Amino acid sequence: MVALAIIERYFIYWLAYAFVGWAWETGLSVVLRHRFEDRGVLNGPLCPIYGFGALLVVTMLGDVANPIALFLSCGVIACTLEYLSSWAIEVLFHVRLWDYAGKPFNINGRVYLNGFLAFGAGATAVVMVVQPWLEGIVDSWPPIALDLTASLLFAVTVVDAAITVAGLASFDTRLARVAEELKALRLEQIRDIDANIARTDARWERRMTGMRDDVEAIAEEAHERIRGTLSWQQRRLIRIFPSLTSSRDAGLAERIRTLLSRRR
Repeated sequence: MVALAIIERYFIYWLAYAFVGWAWETGLSVVLRHRFEDRGVLNGPLCPIYGFGALLVVTMLGDVANPIALFLSCGVIACTLEYLSSWAIEVLFHVRLWDYAGKPFNINGRVYLNGFLAFGAGATAVVMVVQPWLEGIVDSWPPIALDLTASLLFAVTVVDAAITVAGLASFDTRLARVAEELKALRLEQIRDIDANIARTDARWERRMTGMRDDVEAIAEEAHERIRGTLSWQQRRLIRIFPSLTSSRDAGLAERIRTLLSRRR
């Protein structure tokens, strides 16, 4: 029972930090892009990497008293976790969700200096201020409240994670299907426009109007095919991660994002 209570407490800590990470990422998107975007990888309001990062620094660096040493250690741990997460996602699912190539002092586009500074500062605050406060709150809960809350939220999180992993597992295959469909549509578009120009004696402006109509029709059909091939979750990931790329085609996600934005 004691071991179960400890696991439940740490799961609640993980949820709290994962939610804060989601709120931070989503709020940052609102400030920078002037629109609300759910920035969580999961469908619920959670960024798992923030939860795991916080638990790592709490368990590994909880006894470090020197703020400078704590800051540097937190930055190293956070960036190592981010690097490994990016690498694992790319190896397992053949997509890169974020890419810092072009940012100053980046390492293979997976981590960069600003992330080290931000995560180092945030994790230092977690160890020195937030975690003691959070422990006090959770310790004040009656055992039955902790059991029920942890059990319910665990069940919901597992279902969400299963749906997310299933979507990522089929992501690469569905992107390949979309790529083939877009390629076919481009060929159809070229043939149709050429045919229209060849058989009409109307003035140039009229031909141009027909060409624009054809392009709009092709874009509409491409949009519908994308929506029919990619799940809501997969389309959301493409939308909220501007630097998401596929190992099959580096520019495919951007083309899909452009087509989807025509109807937003």
